[in-house]
Amino acid sequence: MEHYKGVSFDFLSALAKPRILFGTIIIRTNEMVLEIELPGDRPYFIKGIKKAGFFEGIHQGQPDDIPVQAKWTKLDNAWIGTWVEGGTDYLFTFETPVLQSRP
Repeated sequence: MEHYKGVSFDFLSALAKPRILFGTIIIRTNEMVLEIELPGDRPYFIKGIKKAGFFEGIHQGQPDDIPVQAKWTKLDNAWIGTWVEGGTDYLFTFETPVLQSRP
């Protein structure tokens, strides 16, 4: 299991201002959990299930939360994906640190 805190998530959309949020990532064999802090509100919590070369999940929040669907894939040490929140499409990216091997 890999665990990363303080990860920066960048969101871009043609319909909304760009935003940067921070959160935690947990990577297990066939899933990746994204917990992204949302200032002034409850965090996003997305449990992504590994599919054919990508992860896919939905925000598992409270009944009054705006629905979020996300898909993301890895490009080198960067991750890129689509994020659909309340009908607005975003491109989102984040990076995980490169793990250093010890001599």
